[in-house]
Amino acid sequence: MLTELSILEFADRLSSEQPAPGGGSAAALNGLTGVCLLEMVINLSLGRDELAQHSELLTAKQRELARLHHELQILIDRDAQAFSGVMTAYKLPKATEDEKQQRKDAVQKAFKQAAEIPLEVARACLEALEIAKALCGKVNPHAVSDLAVGSLSAHAAAIGALLNTAINLPFITDKDLANALDGQVYLLRSSADEQLEAIRTNIYANPIFAALRPTCC
Repeated sequence: MLTELSILEFADRLSSEQPAPGGGSAAALNGLTGVCLLEMVINLSLGRDELAQHSELLTAKQRELARLHHELQILIDRDAQAFSGVMTAYKLPKATEDEKQQRKDAVQKAFKQAAEIPLEVARACLEALEIAKALCGKVNPHAVSDLAVGSLSAHAAAIGALLNTAINLPFITDKDLANALDGQVYLLRSSADEQLEAIRTNIYANPIFAALRPTCC
C-alpha cells in the first residue's frame, strides 16, 4: 500500500515512469496534509483559557477532521488502484466478439471508477475547507499560518482531484453520466474557490500577512 511507504519511497514511486500513483493519489495526499495541519491547529488550541468558549466547536471539528483523515488516507491507494484498473482492462483479450464486449464493459467500468474516486477526494477536501473557515478567529493565533497552509493544501488537492475526474470523462460512453459528473466538477470547484476566498479574506486581514494579500487586477 502506498500509505505504508516512507516519504522518500513515495516520492521515488511518484517520480518514476509508472503511471500510478499519479496526480490523483498526489491530490489525496495533499488533501491529507491539509487535514493534518487543521488537526494540529485544533490540538494547539484546545485547553487554552482564552479559547475556552470555542472548545465545543473545536472538539466537534476535531472529530470531523479525524474522519476526513481516515478517508483521504484510504483514497491515496484507491485512486492509484482505479487508474491501474483502466490499464488492466485495456490488456484484456479481444480475439472474439464476447471478449471484445467483456473488455469494453471492463474499460467503461474502470473509467467510471477513475472519474468518480477523485470526486470523493474533492468532496473530502471541500469539507476540510468548510471546517477551516469555521475555525477562523477561534484558534491559537500562533497557528493561523498553519491554518492557512492547511486550507491552501486542501484547495489545491480539491482542484487536482477534479482535474483527474475531468480528464477521464471523454472516455465514458454513458454521456448522461459523464455530463452529471462534469456538473459535479463545476459545483465542487466553485464551492472550493468560495471557501478558500473566505478563509484568505479572514486571514489576510491580519496586518502581519499584508505582503501576501492578492494584488488588485
